[in-house]
Amino acid sequence: RLDRAAAELQIPAPHVPSGAGHDAASFAGAGIATAMIFVRNENGSHNPHEAMEIADLDQAIRLLLHFVTDFDNPPGQP
Repeated sequence: RLDRAAAELQIPAPHVPSGAGHDAASFAGAGIATAMIFVRNENGSHNPHEAMEIADLDQAIRLLLHFVTDFDNPPGQP
């Protein structure tokens, strides 16, 4: 569904595996579908130089909002 939301908004959403110990790994291990939205950061994360472009943050917010508001529509439904 997140892929569908990204496609509808024409926002690139590559699948990027994360080796970090996010909570999503615990959910996925329990068989619960998970996804995360990462915002581009050319300086890397978790450091004093972490920063992002507002346009990238805006895309992530629009994607999350579209995903949440469209969540009740099953895949394949308009």
